[in-house]
Order: sequence, then structure tokens, then C-alpha cells
Amino acid sequence: MPVRTTRNANNPKPKGLQMTETFDWATVVDYAKRVHVEPPLTQYELPGITEEMHRDVPVAVVPLWHAVVTARLAFASDDHETLRRAQQRLTKALDEIENVYPLQPGGIFIQVAYGAPYFRNRIPGKLTDDYMPRSTLPGTEGEWALTDSVRFPMDPEDLVLESNEVCFHFKSDFRDHVEDVIRSLFQPGEQLLNGIPAEDVYVGDLLTLTSIRRGFAGRSLPRLIGQRLRIPGADQIPPGSMLFMGFTSSHVHGLAAGNLPSFETLPGFTDQTPESYFAHGTAMHLSHIAIDLERWYRFSPQERLHRTFHPRRTESGEVLSPEQSPSSSTFKVQRDDDAETFKLVGHNEQMQFLSRVESDTTTAYGQVLKRGTVFFLRQDFDTVENPFGFSSDEAMSAEPRAGVHFVGFGPSSQHYERMRREMDSQDLKARHDLADDNLGFTKMLITTHRQNYLLPPRAHRAFPLAELL
Repeated sequence: MPVRTTRNANNPKPKGLQMTETFDWATVVDYAKRVHVEPPLTQYELPGITEEMHRDVPVAVVPLWHAVVTARLAFASDDHETLRRAQQRLTKALDEIENVYPLQPGGIFIQVAYGAPYFRNRIPGKLTDDYMPRSTLPGTEGEWALTDSVRFPMDPEDLVLESNEVCFHFKSDFRDHVEDVIRSLFQPGEQLLNGIPAEDVYVGDLLTLTSIRRGFAGRSLPRLIGQRLRIPGADQIPPGSMLFMGFTSSHVHGLAAGNLPSFETLPGFTDQTPESYFAHGTAMHLSHIAIDLERWYRFSPQERLHRTFHPRRTESGEVLSPEQSPSSSTFKVQRDDDAETFKLVGHNEQMQFLSRVESDTTTAYGQVLKRGTVFFLRQDFDTVENPFGFSSDEAMSAEPRAGVHFVGFGPSSQHYERMRREMDSQDLKARHDLADDNLGFTKMLITTHRQNYLLPPRAHRAFPLAELL
């Protein structure tokens, strides 16, 4: 069988091999088809995710290793021809990767999102006027459903509001898969995907990378990694925890199912319909948040439980996955009563009246949701970076620090902003004279970076709207 050579003429031929013709190993067998997966219409749905039971509470077993890469485009904003070619190249690159790695936790998931600067600077106003999702929430009608991120009352002074054009999120149970794909996409020269030479994957010449952010999402890993790196407070993390703060991150009933986070799915958020260009897309938020573990673990297990969920919880300290079913939801009246009665509100109840439907609701696809069904989706992951592994814009610290790279999906940036503002609960603080330590666990968090993105549908994940230029 002839051996494939790279199509990049600048790369020398490997020594000892006689090249007879160009050959693409990745087309011999569709390796990804060993496990048949029907790709979803969205980018955020993750086929093959399994569930396990934690004391009768279902928990999703999410991919173990994660990386986020942010970038700006490396060519002029009015160079539409290059953007059209970039769309074709990225489409081909992602197809080749998914031909090698199945779309499942044992393969790789790739999500590509775009910041407001991409749409403002790269796409003419006529196209954005015709295609961009628009908010229909009262007070924001007609605004793009993708907005620039903003500051909130309890943010630190040195918070960075980012302005990246592109964001890639890679996740897999196998760290080598993530690293091989990152190298193949962004580093020039001969690269391998699962030992197979990458043919048309490199797109690094189109981009200027601004950051690389890595982390993990697995049972016991925060304690194990935190202790090995001697992060203060890590020895207090309960064994088995998925989060540095001691609880499970992926309750099935605490994460939106199916296409609920999409722009068009729920009534009242945007002008999108199932026929819209950005149908099956969603508003995404990305932020890095450091965690003050020593301060958090000064609280008792019950105090942590109450600040994470609500002060009526009674589970014992060894329960890491309290129930999150629709019937357990806290809505605004109960939240306000907790603030008055206990002088404390939990993190979950601060926002549940905005992240869950308050009454039985029918979606644009005819699905009937029970009151309390969650429609906001998180895919965040733990990190020990301070704050990133690499940044083109600022110095990084080598000192490990407990944190989370928060990734969330919902029907609009306006909706996320309303939820995030409730985390600070300044109105409740004033009305009920609440201490900062009793406003969920917001006081334990230090947000260093933040940006909103638009995550397009899978069909338009490569430089959306470029084909219309």
C-alpha cells in the first residue's frame, strides 16, 4: 500500500520512506463508525454520555479531560474571500478529525463558538440584520441575543472582559485525543491523529491564538490533583467530589436535556424559529473563576450544603449529589422567604426561578415541559491553572490555584446576564440585611475573565454566514 505524504510542500519527506503518490490514510476506513453515532443538530449535545446513580440520584458521567482554545482571526476584517476559504478549510478539518475519533466520550467532542467581534467586524450589517438572533425579553427587544459581557456588583476590579472572535472547546475521556487534535489544528508541520498522519487539519495560519485553558471533570480528581499540587484547602475536599467545592457537577436533573438551551426552543426569549439559520444554536458563556478553598472549608458540611442549594436542605455531609428533580426546584417566592427566615440564600435557589420553567411549557417542537424543568446547560470543568495555561495578552502564574472554567448555554446572553446578576443578589441583600457570606457562595469566587459567545448549530459551526458573503 502506498504511503501518504503531507500536502504541505514545506514539510520534508520522512527519512527512509519512498513516496510514490499522495495518499490519505484517513479515507481508508471510517474509524469513527465503529461506534455508530447520529450527529445531533446542536453542538452542545454530547452523544454517548452515560449515567450512574448516586444514592438514587442520576448523575451524568461527563468527559474527563477538557481544553478551551480562544483566538482572533489572523487576516483583515474585510477579507471576505479568505473568510470563505477559511470556512471550507475548517469544515474539512473537523470532518477529518471526526473521521478518526468517534463522536463520543471515548473519541472527542469539538464545539466552536464565536464572539460578538466576529459578527460585528467580519460579517456585513445586511447579513447580521437578516440572520442574527434577536432578544424578545422585555426591555431588550431587538438586541442581538449575543451581547458583550458585563461586570457585576461583586466582581473584582481586575476582571478582564475578553473580546475573542473564536473559541474551541475540546473534551474527551482520553487526554491524548485532546492534545493531538489541538496540535493538528494549530501547530504547523506533520501531526498525528491516533497515529494517523493528519492531512487537511491545520488551520493555525488563519488564527492568532489568545489562550489555551485546560482542566478536568472527574470524580475525586479535585482532591487528588489539589493535594498533589499542595493547593491550600484541597485536603478538605470530600473524597469522590467532582468539584473543588465538594459536590457533583453533573446532576441529570440539573442540566438541560436535548435541545432546550437553543435559541428557538422555548417561547419568549428570541425571535428564532425551527427554520432559522441559527436554530439549534445557543448563547454560550465562558469565564474563569478562581475559588478560595480555605475560606469555603471553614464552613461546616451543613453550612456548605445550605449555601450551595438552600437552607432547608437536610442531607448529611457524605451526600455529594442532592436531588435536583423538577419537584425540588425553588422559585422566587420560596427564595425570598428563605432570605427572610434564614437570612441566607443558596446558590441554586438564587437562580432556579430563571433557569427552570415556572409553569408547564410547550416548546417550539411540541414537547411539554413540567414545571421545574431546567433549560440552562453547564459544561464547565475544574482547573488548577492561574488562570490559563497560555495567554498571548498577559503573564500567567505557575502557582497552581483551584478554579473552574465555567461554560454555560442558554437561550440568550440577556437571559444569562439576568441569572448571573442574581448570583450577587444585591436586592435581597438590601431588603433582608444579608451578609455577603450568606449570598450563596459568590464571595468564595474570584472571576478573572469573562466573555459571551454564540455557539452555532452543527451545520454552521465553521465560520457562520461566511458562505453568504
